[in-house]
This record gives sequence, C-alpha cells and structure tokens, in this order.
Amino acid sequence: MDLIVPNAAMLATFMSILLGAFLLLVSSTIRLANSLLALFLFATAIDLSGWFMSGWWDAHPAISSFRPVAVILQMPFYTGFIWFTCFQRNSLNARDALHLLPAAFVLAFVVAGAKIPYLSVVFEAQYTIYIAASIYALWRVHQEMRARFVGQSASWRWLALLVASSLIAHGLFVVRTVFAASFSAEVLVTLQMIAALLVLAITLAIAFQALLSPQVFRAADRLLVSAAKEIHNSNNDNGNGDHEHLSAFMEQQHPYLDPDMSLSRLARLSGIPAKDLSALINQRHGLHFFDFLNRYRIKHAQKLLTNSDQSVTEILYASGFNAKSSFNTAFKKHVGITPSDYRKSHCIK
Repeated sequence: MDLIVPNAAMLATFMSILLGAFLLLVSSTIRLANSLLALFLFATAIDLSGWFMSGWWDAHPAISSFRPVAVILQMPFYTGFIWFTCFQRNSLNARDALHLLPAAFVLAFVVAGAKIPYLSVVFEAQYTIYIAASIYALWRVHQEMRARFVGQSASWRWLALLVASSLIAHGLFVVRTVFAASFSAEVLVTLQMIAALLVLAITLAIAFQALLSPQVFRAADRLLVSAAKEIHNSNNDNGNGDHEHLSAFMEQQHPYLDPDMSLSRLARLSGIPAKDLSALINQRHGLHFFDFLNRYRIKHAQKLLTNSDQSVTEILYASGFNAKSSFNTAFKKHVGITPSDYRKSHCIK
C-alpha cells in the first residue's frame, strides 16, 4: 500500500505532461481553451510531483520555493478552460490578467525569501471562488440549452464530470487536512491513497476522452456554440430592445385580454421569434408564459374591481379569463386575497 500513492502520483504526473503536450500541439479551432487546460495539467504535474519526488524538491530548495506559484495558478487555468469552453471565448482581454494577481502576490514573497502568511487559507479561498465560477458557467449554459434546444451536449457532460471529480478529490484533501489530528495514521494513508487514485482516474478520463471523442478537443461543440451565442445575444442591446418592445406592446395593445392567447400567437403579433420570446419571459421575468399573461390580466382586473361597478363575473371575462375558478386561483396567487375581498378593501366609496 505504501507504493500506491507515489506510483499513482507518478503515473498521473506523466499523463498530465503527455496530455498537456497533446493539447498544445493538436490542430484545433478551440486552441485557447485547450491551451488553458494544458497549462492546468502542467501546473498539476508540478504539484503532484511532490508526492513521489519530495526528496529531490527538498534537495533543491531554490527551485522548490517556486512550487506554490504553480499550485496557485491551477484554478485560474482550470476555470478558464471551463469558462472559455462554455461561453466559447476565443481571445483574452486585459481584465483576464487580474486572475494572475494571486500568483504574482505569491511570487513576490518567494523572490523576497519571505514566508507566505496563511497560504493554505489563500488556496482554499481561491479554490472555492473558482470552482463556484465553473459551476455557474455549466449551470448557465445548461439552462440555455434546456430552454432553447433539443439534444444533449457530450462536451457539457464531460465538463460536468470533470468539475464533479475535482470537488470529490478536493473534498478528500480538505477532510484529510482538517481532521488530521483526529484520524489514525492508517486512515490518513487511506485517504491520501484514494485521493491519488482519483487524481490518476481524472487524468486517465481526460486521456480516454481525447482517444474516444477527439472532436471534443478539436472543434467546438455545436450545442455549446449555439447556447453561448444566445447568452451573448441576451446580454447585449438586442435583448434589452426585445424586453422594452414586449413591455410596450403589452401595455399598448393589451393582447392578454384575449382568452385564447398563446405563445406562438403573441410571438407573431409582437414580432419576436417564439424561442426568443419564451427565453425573454423566463429569464427577464422569471415566469412561465401563462403566469406572465395572468400578471397583466390580474392588474387589469384590479383596476376594474376598484373603478367600476361590474360584477366579478363580468370582470373576469373582461380581463381575459374564461373560468371563475382559474380567475380566483390566479388572483389569489398574484394578490394574496380573493377578488371580492380586494374590491371590499379597495373600491372607491
């Protein structure tokens, strides 16, 4: 068992260097994302080498002192790969340099020969922030694909598996570190062995992905490209324009008063494509289509209940509803009380 950890770490280090070289050399349309993953693998190899080359590192303290710099670069490279793949970014900008500041901070201490304070805390805080950003990127793209497209993305699935594996491996490391004083030596060795085997499994999974699905590293996934494009469009002025156009159309034309109004019909009347309209309602308003319509219908009904002497039945039909039960349910959902109670408390004497 004593040889499992160093041997697993040695194999994982070798695979990381080999895969990193492959990603840098392979012909690809997603070269930037591949390069970030390659840099992450190289930094990981430096980190893992300490599990079987501790004697060599101890014998060369001048070189060993720079290892924390490589370690702290892992998560920016890792999350950069996830982020650039999900959102299909193909170029760097000036703001991306901010992600190098923690490494520059650590490097300054190394060059000065000073001890880095709270280094483990810095590592944990950095990991938490970057893994959260990776999870957000996966979630955001997944929401877009579910809302607009049919089918599943093989690239997204493997990215999600990569993030989940990272969480498990890091979780084992945290448990081993936090409870080191409470666990026996056998338990600590077992946890380290599991972590080493898991890291090896992750690198092997990347290798098999490159062998079995080489297109993942050679070209952008079609669904990811489409989802990223839609996200970009929803964040630019066109998305804002559609939102303003829809709001003005609803207020001026009152299409919600038609009890037979559907998503496709509203799309046709407003001039907004149905898939864009559905996404706009879901993302901007956080509502399903019929809840979106009912919100306008209830506002209309509230005005009639306050300012007219029409009966509740007449008002529900005049507001676009076609059944008393659905009107009462929707009214109570949006207002909190029944239409009759609302009239009693708000009607003009």
